[in-house]
Amino acid sequence: MVLVVSLVLLSVMLVIAFSAIMMTSTDLKMTGHFRSNKKAFYFAEAGLEEAKARMRVGAANPIADNHPTQTSWAAYIGSENKAQQKGYNSGNAMHIRVSSDQADMGYVVRIVHQTDGAGGILYWGDANKNGVNERTTSYGPAMRNIYLVSSEGTYAGSSRVIEAEIAKLPPVNVPAALSVNASTTVKGSSTHIIGTDACGGNDLPGISSSNSPGSIILSGDPNIEGVGVPAIAYNGTVIDVQNLINTYKKTANFTYTVSNATHTASTTPGPGDNWGTPTAGATSQSPSSCSVRNIVYYNTGGTGIQLSGGVSGCGMLLVEGDLKLSGNFSWYGPIITTGSLSILGGGNKNITGGILSGGSTTNAEDAIGGNTNIVYCSQAMNSQTDSMSIQILSWMDKSSQ
Repeated sequence: MVLVVSLVLLSVMLVIAFSAIMMTSTDLKMTGHFRSNKKAFYFAEAGLEEAKARMRVGAANPIADNHPTQTSWAAYIGSENKAQQKGYNSGNAMHIRVSSDQADMGYVVRIVHQTDGAGGILYWGDANKNGVNERTTSYGPAMRNIYLVSSEGTYAGSSRVIEAEIAKLPPVNVPAALSVNASTTVKGSSTHIIGTDACGGNDLPGISSSNSPGSIILSGDPNIEGVGVPAIAYNGTVIDVQNLINTYKKTANFTYTVSNATHTASTTPGPGDNWGTPTAGATSQSPSSCSVRNIVYYNTGGTGIQLSGGVSGCGMLLVEGDLKLSGNFSWYGPIITTGSLSILGGGNKNITGGILSGGSTTNAEDAIGGNTNIVYCSQAMNSQTDSMSIQILSWMDKSSQ
């Protein structure tokens, strides 16, 4: 009996031990699979980030898209063998392949132009010039391609695929050299508002107003040039200026929180931080030039900021509140203010680019005069966002589908 009981107990113990070994082995396999699956996912994310970095203008190892209107264009990141598995054809002039900057990570990336259901290429930008970026099939200098990026990461037999839509940040797409949503007075024969593109692009009206005729008051024979006779467009689309500022202020490299302040060229913090100095043109009505790209953002808490005494800058000037410019003033790029716009006083003022004024103001109307020159330049508008980070418009883990 003792022998029988001992054998039974030994058998039970052997079964338990075997089960424990099997469970441990299964757990180790599951842990190993989870780990390799996670690593494959991180590799796929790394591939997406490399695509974003290399599609940006000014990247160290850029991927150039020289065919923005061609559906057959495609770019690949990875080895030739892996790229071929994703459709790469070295004999196709529309295909580009580059080796990965991180060859020790197992991923391959395919980048193509995103299209709509009818096969039309989709672009990202403000096509109707209302201050809101959207998907559109209309191509133009202020539109940016939407790219569909598929990144597959592999590790130890595991594979994960991430798919994302990315796009470069579009430039500010203005309807005129000066765009206003409030009644505006333009004063003096020394004031020039020029919508004719000084940089060789498409000509615009000198002034665009979202209000009816009569809301732009001309006093003292100012010069308004551009498309139309007179070069003033009325009843335009109301521009969502606040949305534009919300879009671009996230990447501001100069941010100030003030209330009814006055900043001069020597104010620190302020213009004294060196925002850049445009190179003046041949005359006050000629476009300036500048290779510096800054984003200067003022949060005035609904009050305003006055820039005076020789202030200059290059890039985007974003103001939440009222904006007053006086004295010598020079700017290259777009100026956007949610409130009223006042450009008066002595000194010479040259703004090369374009201005948007929201018109939700504490003052009765906008007023412009006093040796002011607003010169529309498409290059000054379109180049400001080129080197900014790529946006992710949508993201999906395709391996879980």
